[in-house]
Amino acid sequence: MYKRKIQVMSGSTYMVSLPKEWARLHNLKQQDEVVMEVLPDLSLKITPIQSRKSYEKSYVFYLTGVRKYDIIQLVSAYLAGYDEVKVNCGRCPVEYGRGIVRELVSKTIGLEIIETSQFEYVVKNVAGDFSISVDEIVLRVFRILKMMLQDLADALARDGGREKLLELAERDSLVDKLTMYGLRVFNKVFTGEILPKDIGFKSFAEVNIYYNVLRNLERAVDHVSYLAKDLGEVDSLMNDEVKEITLNHIRSLSEFCEKVMTLYSSKSGKDFTGILSEDYENVKKTEELFRNLVASNPNFFFIYDNLYRVRGYLLDIIELISDVKFLIQRLQAAES
Repeated sequence: MYKRKIQVMSGSTYMVSLPKEWARLHNLKQQDEVVMEVLPDLSLKITPIQSRKSYEKSYVFYLTGVRKYDIIQLVSAYLAGYDEVKVNCGRCPVEYGRGIVRELVSKTIGLEIIETSQFEYVVKNVAGDFSISVDEIVLRVFRILKMMLQDLADALARDGGREKLLELAERDSLVDKLTMYGLRVFNKVFTGEILPKDIGFKSFAEVNIYYNVLRNLERAVDHVSYLAKDLGEVDSLMNDEVKEITLNHIRSLSEFCEKVMTLYSSKSGKDFTGILSEDYENVKKTEELFRNLVASNPNFFFIYDNLYRVRGYLLDIIELISDVKFLIQRLQAAES
């Protein structure tokens, strides 16, 4: 809901400004026309003569034979919001095209192969863009991050071995799928194809904040995954001192992650001074111990570096949650 004050020009012309968000959604510019209709209840309906942009639903991509390039381009088409992608094999071997399409389907939520021919595959988004809410995606990624940290500590404490650590690292692929699905939905809002209210938000500013929350979570998971892979290579080389400090650091970070997730879940903008004064400071203390260890044993710097970055991303999320709190306060004040 928007509130505007009526301006009177020349004593007889009543003027009111249109909401900027609404005008941008309809791609309105100076001199564009709108239709105003007085409804039976005497309310006023304003409709733009120029309709909103219509977006292409289908995209044709010709494979180049450069695997990494082809996958990046196809994923980008998915993120941009295309509902159907026709993958033309061109001069590439049929086996290559089949492998690329199967990899694309395995990396995404919703895409399925619906048609094949000798030289072309058609993949379509069959899940729609609202089968999983953005809020549910964020909470799922939070839970995965927390469990990865807990399981990483357990694997080290019990000498779980290389296989367990590599299994942990592979969970990153699930987070990538969830994140890409969420980013696809966010991109449709940013381009004006759907409205913020369609995915449960009141403004573009709120959508942007949650976009960054999801991005930060994805990056935190990436670094836990990197750490698990690297630890799988050097676990047997860690002495008791290194292992104990590493365990304490991971456990304090896991507790910090759980508190940040609870703060996000509350949606109440509750006070988080305790999280910063206790849990965050505990992480900083274990981090300092590790920094001192690395000074004399730089071979384990990768452990410190990855956990340092995870802590930073979680702190960024706390700041974003605070941003949401004040943004909602302003929106509510504007509506009252």
